[in-house]
Amino acid sequence: MVKIAYFDASVETPEEIILAAEMVPVRLFGNPTIGIDKANEHVPPNHCVWARNILEQAIEGLDNDIKGVITTHGCDCTNREFDIWLECLNLEFLFFLNAPLKRGNSALNFFIEDIKELIVQMEENFKVEITAEKLRISIKKMNQVRCLLKEISHFRSKMILKGSEFHALVKEVQQQDKNEMINKLEKKLEALKHSDPFSNSNLKKILLTGSVIDDTELVEFLESLGFQIVIDDLCIGTKYFWNKVDETEEPIKAMAEYHLKKPIYSTKFPSYERFEILKNLAETYRVDGVINIANKFCEPILYTHPYFNKKFKEIGIPYLFVEIEYNRESYNQLKTRFEAFIEII
Repeated sequence: MVKIAYFDASVETPEEIILAAEMVPVRLFGNPTIGIDKANEHVPPNHCVWARNILEQAIEGLDNDIKGVITTHGCDCTNREFDIWLECLNLEFLFFLNAPLKRGNSALNFFIEDIKELIVQMEENFKVEITAEKLRISIKKMNQVRCLLKEISHFRSKMILKGSEFHALVKEVQQQDKNEMINKLEKKLEALKHSDPFSNSNLKKILLTGSVIDDTELVEFLESLGFQIVIDDLCIGTKYFWNKVDETEEPIKAMAEYHLKKPIYSTKFPSYERFEILKNLAETYRVDGVINIANKFCEPILYTHPYFNKKFKEIGIPYLFVEIEYNRESYNQLKTRFEAFIEII
């Protein structure tokens, strides 16, 4: 089956459109085991390392089944990199979806028009018809995925499901056929309902936030030190499934409203809105601490850190900020800082 990939830091790409075109949406992830020499020929070295990593993979060649890429304005780095993708890649279809920062009516109307343009270009390029009825069916399917993921997510706080296992599951959902994943999620949920909590009761309950954290081995590394991610604020996590699209509204408007009404993501501003979201999650799930991880040169996370540090101190919730290179060697280099944080909490 034809696949359409999306390069998106804030998961604001309407997968329902791709599904309505009878294609498979595939989110592009980084690969921390590779170098980025080719990407560095086009992008300055102080540009987001995660974005450069994905550009490197694209230059080397994506999966043969991927016939197009949608780049969505998740952050300014992914925004400006689109011109380089146009120059360096020979793909059948490339589209920049301009997801607005603001959340008012003018932003909603702007986003609706951009989504309509995406539909028109996909119909013309792939000779398909994306009807309102097909979009409604796709919305229901994606809402089913979201509901299942949200229900499964709660088993992390019940100390039944490892954070790393859930992280890997969300990644799989974002890359595989949705019908197959619905079956897998239903079976996983049923199994979890009959599972016992962990025998280790000394794990520290953590809220994980920060940049695009797409390497499950990083979450496994945190677990090996004694952390359990009971809740997150990640695009490979709650930002992908926490809310649902309104199934009674006109489909295009419903999709646009869904993405603009989602809790604000880490690559977007203002900081005080994000803090209120994190504070609510931390208090609801009674976490022992908050870990904020920034990929190297991820400016939105670097910008919000001082404010978060101040505000979490005010409410007495332990907070740790770390900046990491996008490679696995860097994890062990930070081991001492993570271990010190465990001692604090």
